[in-house]
Amino acid sequence: MKSEAISQDIEALERDLASLRARVDDDSSSFATLEQQVAELRENLLRTRESVTEREARLDEKRQELAETKRLEALAAYEEDLRSQREAGDQAATAATDFLAALDDYDDATLKLRRILEEMRGAFGSDERVAKVEQALHEEPSRLRGTWEAVMAATKWRLDARVEETVAGEELPQDLQDLAQQERRRARIKEYFGKS
Repeated sequence: MKSEAISQDIEALERDLASLRARVDDDSSSFATLEQQVAELRENLLRTRESVTEREARLDEKRQELAETKRLEALAAYEEDLRSQREAGDQAATAATDFLAALDDYDDATLKLRRILEEMRGAFGSDERVAKVEQALHEEPSRLRGTWEAVMAATKWRLDARVEETVAGEELPQDLQDLAQQERRRARIKEYFGKS
């Protein structure tokens, strides 16, 4: 009867309770295992982050060391830079010598043309041929002015710097003496052209 039904209910509830308690024990055990795994993962993550920070610092140090080593190697390899600078200087000297030779040829040709012009004036007066030569000589300085100014600007600061380095009273090196002599010659030629 009623007591039997209640006893059956109690037994069923006891079974359910035992089953639930078993599940709680299993879940508690699983939870404890998960908590332990999470703690281990946290510890592993912390160690890994520390390793990353340490490796980043070492990598940064190595990069700085590499940059410094490259800088020192480049400084130690100055001989290549020195050789390149000397080669460039030799090329510039050769080009300057060629330029001066061409300039002398131009001056000689101009002086010759001025002498011819004087002779033509004496022989032909002021005819069309004389006018052509006069016009060519008159237009020539303005046609070349830009080139002369560029050459003068490119060399002036180099000469000024070199002269400033020369101690007062000290004799100039031979190459600068030669250059000064050439400049005096050009000045005389300009003066001659100016008179004509």
